[in-house]
Amino acid sequence: MRELLLLLLIVYSMISISNSLVYTYNLSVTLNKFYYEYYNVTVYSGQSIAFNVTSNVPVTVMVFNLTQFNFFYNMQPSTPIYRSVGINVTGIVGPLIRGTYYVVAFNNVSDSTAFVRMNITEVPVDIHYERSSLPAPVGIVDYGVVNSTGRLIGEILKYNEAIGYITIYNISAYNSTFEIPSGAGLQLNAVLQVNTLTKAYQFWLQNVVDFITTNDTYYFTDNIWNSTSEFSNMSNGSVSGNGHVYFYNKELGYFYGVSTNNFTYVTPFSLILYIKLLSINNNGVTVSFGYNNGSGVIWYDNATIKVSNVKSAYMLINGYNMTSRLQYYDLELVFGGIFDGEYTFYKSMNASLGLQIILLNGTNVTLSNLYTFGSDTEESADNLMTIYENGYAWVVVGNDNFYTQINPKIPNLIFPKQTHLYQLALKNGVISFTALIFIVSLIVLAIKKRRK
Repeated sequence: MRELLLLLLIVYSMISISNSLVYTYNLSVTLNKFYYEYYNVTVYSGQSIAFNVTSNVPVTVMVFNLTQFNFFYNMQPSTPIYRSVGINVTGIVGPLIRGTYYVVAFNNVSDSTAFVRMNITEVPVDIHYERSSLPAPVGIVDYGVVNSTGRLIGEILKYNEAIGYITIYNISAYNSTFEIPSGAGLQLNAVLQVNTLTKAYQFWLQNVVDFITTNDTYYFTDNIWNSTSEFSNMSNGSVSGNGHVYFYNKELGYFYGVSTNNFTYVTPFSLILYIKLLSINNNGVTVSFGYNNGSGVIWYDNATIKVSNVKSAYMLINGYNMTSRLQYYDLELVFGGIFDGEYTFYKSMNASLGLQIILLNGTNVTLSNLYTFGSDTEESADNLMTIYENGYAWVVVGNDNFYTQINPKIPNLIFPKQTHLYQLALKNGVISFTALIFIVSLIVLAIKKRRK
């Protein structure tokens, strides 16, 4: 039956699609005559294998299943699923049934040495490429990959606005080694695609709530990263808003960010986070970051990203591809550490989450087929999990839950009266010196948000 199913595979070459893919596995090899190299890929049912193999001389490119490869490896006759000869071979093989497959480059055509580059990836994307266990960001995430009765199906969603809903009943975090031991973070993370006449750009957008759980305070902060390449290249001349561009490190580059004043909370309470594509013109796009903590929507930053010759722009969920920075085209609402890539331990947690998007045609969609962990951000939780109960997504203290898809409703919202921290610090119209130092310290720390 297995061989019959393999014979029924749709095997096709999609050069235009494959050339736009970002390949997660890359291998460069030198092959003498009659030598070969292979890369094995394990896929889930419904996934395909996409590849691009280049060489200075013609080589034979083949794709085998495990049985076929064993025959080939033992120099016995074997018919591959796919076979092509050339110096630039691009293709997609699938959809496949679950198993291990082998992409082979064989220097059996030319008498010369072959210098070969093999680029391979799974389609739809492997959502466990980055994370498959704790510590991890934990919450609800749309990767654009649907697990339909055991088969993975990709989807693409273009939208103008992301909305994250949070109701927190209990939260307490502790990390004795970090500068803010009781810090915790909740991130709404989205990918912005900007298309020009000659190139496509990707920007990673973050709207974040940072909590200091021992003081029952929080503030909002946004970050923008350039995900078009591994190094985030940005400057104050390329992004303008209420914030500034900061240097993170030599590996990841620069990011834009700004933070708000501080608020206090009393549990239970709700927050709503917004990321909105506000405007598009020939010279760039403007993105708005906002929140609602009970007093209506407050847009605290309008950031303009300057890009020449813009043709179109939208936020994107794409289960078929990754950015050049090997980040998913996903939408995340996840708990983790407070900033600077912190991993934190949650002493207590009880929160309900929901995600909506507004499509390009204005339709409001509550997202379904969500996974319970994030991948793109470095801030993580040591001991959280998302469970699905009575139609709601609940984040609680627990262990791994990385293989479940859920369809959560929007949580019940609770909006007690919110108070700015500086209002609480006033006594007889005069702010105390201790409170002033505390507030200044928090503002300084707020500016230090650095996320992967």
